[in-house]
Amino acid sequence: MPIVVVLIYVFIVWLDAYGLLKQGKKRDFYMCSVLCLISFSLAFSLAMHWQIPSPSAPIVRFIQQLF
Repeated sequence: MPIVVVLIYVFIVWLDAYGLLKQGKKRDFYMCSVLCLISFSLAFSLAMHWQIPSPSAPIVRFIQQLF
């Protein structure tokens, strides 16, 4: 069953991004593909109950460097 869900997810992502490629918007197609890959990776890691590091510490350091 998990393989079917992954295949459905891949099909939906391909269908969504294919329209951009068909219109000749290659940059948008690649950006959409990368964002979908990141989204899928996060969803998969959360489904597997893996610990995802919080980005709050690097964000706090970056903001402190600005001020």
